[in-house]
Amino acid sequence: MPNFLVLGLGNLLMNDDAAGLHAVYALRERFPEQANLQIVDGGTLGLDLLGYIDWADRLLILDAIDIDAPPGTVALIEGDDIDPVLERKVSPHQVGLKDLLAAAELIGDRPAEITLLGIQAGDINMAMELTPQVSQGMEKLVAEAAQRVAAFLESDG
Repeated sequence: MPNFLVLGLGNLLMNDDAAGLHAVYALRERFPEQANLQIVDGGTLGLDLLGYIDWADRLLILDAIDIDAPPGTVALIEGDDIDPVLERKVSPHQVGLKDLLAAAELIGDRPAEITLLGIQAGDINMAMELTPQVSQGMEKLVAEAAQRVAAFLESDG
């Protein structure tokens, strides 16, 4: 049975950068962790998350992104399209995410299936609340992530 990791990234002190974490908290309320499902607040840990990545066969990353879209826009990015998105850093932790995925690949532990479900950030400053546009987009972000978790659980992994 494959292992599915939902990894929320971001910094709660930096406005929209916290979107991935807020999404993880909402998912934790809907889905209890199981032997083959972990929903993790990865914060800004970078390479310290390698143990989680090693465990996962499937990885869903939830994060604020920069894709030159209106703030609050939700985007699904898969496979080889993920690395170019990480080149456009919203915050310093994305350097760690790119390194994390590269390190996992180097040691043969990169998950077979990786999806980035991101939301276009509007403001990344020192404040503890999402901008109105990102707050509005959060419902879609969480719904799309929840749909993927539910599909995984229904298929028994």
